Amino acid sequence: MRVTNSIQEESEQVLEKLKHYVYPANPLDERLIARWKRGAIHYAQVDSWWPLAGVQRWIRGHRFEFRCGRNGQTTRVAVSGADLTHLWVADELLVEGVYRLDAVPFTPDLVLDLGANIGLFTLMAAHRWPQASLVCVEPHPTTFSFLCDNLARNNVNAIKLQCALDADVGVKFMENDGAVYQALSRRPTETQVMTLRLDSLIPRQPDLKLLIKMDIEGSEPAVLDDLETKLPEQTFFFIELHDGEKSLRWIRAWAQRRNFVFQEVRRREVWIDGYLARPAASTAMAAHPVDVYQTLAN
Repeated sequence: MRVTNSIQEESEQVLEKLKHYVYPANPLDERLIARWKRGAIHYAQVDSWWPLAGVQRWIRGHRFEFRCGRNGQTTRVAVSGADLTHLWVADELLVEGVYRLDAVPFTPDLVLDLGANIGLFTLMAAHRWPQASLVCVEPHPTTFSFLCDNLARNNVNAIKLQCALDADVGVKFMENDGAVYQALSRRPTETQVMTLRLDSLIPRQPDLKLLIKMDIEGSEPAVLDDLETKLPEQTFFFIELHDGEKSLRWIRAWAQRRNFVFQEVRRREVWIDGYLARPAASTAMAAHPVDVYQTLAN
C-alpha cells in the first residue's frame, strides 16, 4: 500500500499521520458525516489492489465541505478529495492554531496573506479584524480556485492575486507536490506563473499598521532581501522558513538590518515557524507574555 501524494515523505510515515487526520483527537467537525468525509479523502489517496477505481475518481473530483466552530463563529472550509494536504492545512490552522492572531500587538489596517494556499489565514484574519483590508497572493491555479471558493463560502471580501512573489517581475514555473509545497523554478513545467515584487503590495504610508503572513516555499530570502520599500513602524510578520539553520541565520541577519526581532516558535525538520516584530513590541510581549504559542511549543 502506498500514498500517491506523499509530500516527499516515506509511505509508512504518511499512513501513520493519516490515523490522526482521518480520526483526529480534535476534529474539524465532530459529526459522523465529517468523519466519513475524512475517511473518503484518505481512501482516494491510497493505491492497492482493493480500491474501486470509479469511486476513487469521483472522490478525487469532489469538493468536500467541513465546518469549524470557534468563539461563536463557524468557518466553512472546502477541501479537495484529490489532495490530502488540504486537510493537513485545515487541521494545522484551524485546530492546532499555528498562527495565533492574539500575538499581533495592534489592530492591522492591511493584512497580506502571502502564500495564501486555500485561504484559511485570511478567513481567520477577517473574523478577528473585520475592518482590515485583505490581500491574498497564491500562484497555483488549482489552489487559487479553492482560495476563492473558501472566501466566497464565508462571505469574506479580499483582493485575490494569482501570482507569486519573487525578487523580479517576470514569469516562472511551479514545481508542485500538493497544496503545501509549490516552489518556484526556472525549469519549464505545465504551470506558468507571473511573479511580482513585494514592494508593489506595500502602501507608502508610515502610519500604516501592517500584518504579513509569509509562507512562500523558500522564496523568502529573495523577496525580503530585495525589498526596497521601508516597512511601517507597526509591522508584524508570521513567517515560515524552509532551509533549517541556514535560513535561521539569514532571517536573524535580515531582522537586525531592518530593526526587527525574530522569534522562533516551532521547528519541524528543516521548516521553522516564527514571527518578526519591532523591538518595542517584542519587549512588551516578553514583559507581559500571552499564552499564544503553547500549542506551537508542545
